[in-house]
Amino acid sequence: MVRRPGADGPGPAGPPPPPTRQAPPASAEAAPFDATAYLREGPLAEALAPKSGGLTADKVAVQAVAESPSVAAKEAQIQAAAAKLDQTMIAFLPQLSGKAGYTRLSKAAINFGGGYSVGAATGPEAGGDPIPIGIGPCAMGSPQMCTVDPNTGQPLTLVVAPPFKIQIPLNSYSLQAQLSVPISDYILSLVPAKRGSETRRDAVALARDAERIKVETDARLAYYNWLRTVASVVAVEDSLRRVKARALDVENLFNAGSATKAEVMRLTAQIAQIEQAINDARVFRTTAEQGLAIMLNDQDLDFSPGEDVIDLPPDMADLGNLDGLIREAHDKRLELKSMEKSIGAVDYGIKATRAGYFPRLDAFAEATYANPNQRFFPLAPVWRGSWSVGAQLTYSLNSALRTRAEIREYKANKRELVAQIEVMRRGIAMEVTQAYLARNKAIADIELSARTLESAVEAYRVATELFAVGSATTNDIIDAEADQLTAILRIVNSRIDLRTANARLLYATGRMKPNNVQVYDTRDKATRG
Repeated sequence: MVRRPGADGPGPAGPPPPPTRQAPPASAEAAPFDATAYLREGPLAEALAPKSGGLTADKVAVQAVAESPSVAAKEAQIQAAAAKLDQTMIAFLPQLSGKAGYTRLSKAAINFGGGYSVGAATGPEAGGDPIPIGIGPCAMGSPQMCTVDPNTGQPLTLVVAPPFKIQIPLNSYSLQAQLSVPISDYILSLVPAKRGSETRRDAVALARDAERIKVETDARLAYYNWLRTVASVVAVEDSLRRVKARALDVENLFNAGSATKAEVMRLTAQIAQIEQAINDARVFRTTAEQGLAIMLNDQDLDFSPGEDVIDLPPDMADLGNLDGLIREAHDKRLELKSMEKSIGAVDYGIKATRAGYFPRLDAFAEATYANPNQRFFPLAPVWRGSWSVGAQLTYSLNSALRTRAEIREYKANKRELVAQIEVMRRGIAMEVTQAYLARNKAIADIELSARTLESAVEAYRVATELFAVGSATTNDIIDAEADQLTAILRIVNSRIDLRTANARLLYATGRMKPNNVQVYDTRDKATRG
């Protein structure tokens, strides 16, 4: 407790009386309190003042997207989906193949054996029919029968034929070209397979854009969080300056016998607490800076603010009520659109797979140029060409059973996607609700924190004046200082909270558009800007 001089009556003669606290002069009528002006007059104004070339939320968002590995991964998925579409279309092209071959065969021959041939001059007359060979006695009065000339009755001559063999060529060469046209696939599978691949590609593209927006939003929030830590460090350091000044006054009063040791130690303890708070705030600031540097992939980042967060941000137009915002989010969020596209791709997959229930019709053509060519008899070691065309209708019971199982899998995947969409819709509704209420709270906090700051500043001023004349205790000063520091941090945080709430609400409702900056490809370091 502060001891006031002369409170116990006149004392004995001795050294001159200690210095006493002088009452401050009466202040003039106070002007209306302006919280923004107050913040711009203190050390926070210098620390948070926008600097040319400094960091802004938009600048951080653009660089974060350009350096984001998650966005790069989505870009790669789009390329993979485009390649999958190309594979699908190529699979329906007529299958043209060629083959060249050489075969060395073991020795072999086709042996027809020997026999007899009958010689006769029984050819047909000009323009007439062939004359058949007759049967008659081999000689006059002989009981043996022979083939005879029907004109003369003379037996025909039998000639012994030598054995007949065909030699197989030992070296075989061939050139073949084959063409297969999947006619049934064109009728049943081509259109749904193509549209399914296109829909999957579109789904991945929407997921990529959603990831871009998410990275932008996270970068903006990280930027505002960094500014929050900057303001905290400056505000606590300014509080330490004021407390040290009061501690020096109390120490002088203690030396003069007008303050107690307890008051000195109380302020010393408060200084230690504030120094600890400064250390904590600096750790948070360094952590936030490191987080930004990692997010932007720039360890040489210049941490200078380029955006004025003391002024209030522009109001959001056409905000509407909460139910309307939730409906808007359900209509605009790209994550939902991507999932819906995925369901469409599954439906097309079911249609394309159903072709397996039906017989398969294929047309084919084949051309062969070979030595020897198997289509010619007898085989001869010469190059000859041949061709064939046709169509075939095939049906496999196993294929139909497999198709049924594949369709069951598709339908199960579709049910899973539908459930995931419902989970996402509920999560988005909650996300919009939280962002909407956080924005309303931030707007209310800005007004309330301004009133709190006005009261805290005035309370600190009055406590300081009363302390100077001995009408306030050290505890009053300590409490007033703590209230003023809390009020300063609260009004700065409320303004930053409004910006973060706006960013969250824009993201939650799907009003943000993706930033189509070039994404850094980690495979090519030369492309990095």
